[in-house]
Amino acid sequence: MRETPPDYQNISGRTHPSLGYPLRRMFGLETDRLLIRPWNADDRTTFHQLTCDPAVMQYVHGGLPYSEAELDEWFSRQARQLAEHDVCMGAVIEKASGRLIGIAGTQPLGTTGNLEIGWIFARESWGRGYATEAGAAAMRHVLETLGHKRVVAIIAPDNEPSKRVAARLGMSYEARYTGVQLGYRKPEIVVDLYYRER
Repeated sequence: MRETPPDYQNISGRTHPSLGYPLRRMFGLETDRLLIRPWNADDRTTFHQLTCDPAVMQYVHGGLPYSEAELDEWFSRQARQLAEHDVCMGAVIEKASGRLIGIAGTQPLGTTGNLEIGWIFARESWGRGYATEAGAAAMRHVLETLGHKRVVAIIAPDNEPSKRVAARLGMSYEARYTGVQLGYRKPEIVVDLYYRER
């Protein structure tokens, strides 16, 4: 049974046909096959399982699962970004199954003033075009709904699959940066930055 997050308000008066809870104005993205929504407490176990797959985490977090403290920090950070900016790296729900299959959305990138988009998917969801679909929805949200002139994505230098997604989204390579240069919460990271402008 799927529970409606307690902060869901049926502002629109419409209920999502396959997921059974009301649509709302708070951050949320929808594509033909996916719904990207804020996290709720019931998502914690599935999120943790996602981070325990070394293949999923290969280019994220040093390939290691999140500790309990890191899970707390993740959910707190997403809630804070939602409250302050009405954006987050949200839970990706596959409409056909109602399952949480990944992470996608947008968030502020360090101290750059840019909004970044990103995606991480469970291994059983790979090869279906979900990353491109979710990335495109997040990009449209930044450029069209929020009216930003630029959107970015940061990708580990050896993460060729995500670089191919960025190319499909029409993003261009800008440069390689450290976390220090980006004012990022993890100063030790080294990433390739891709961007697209309106």
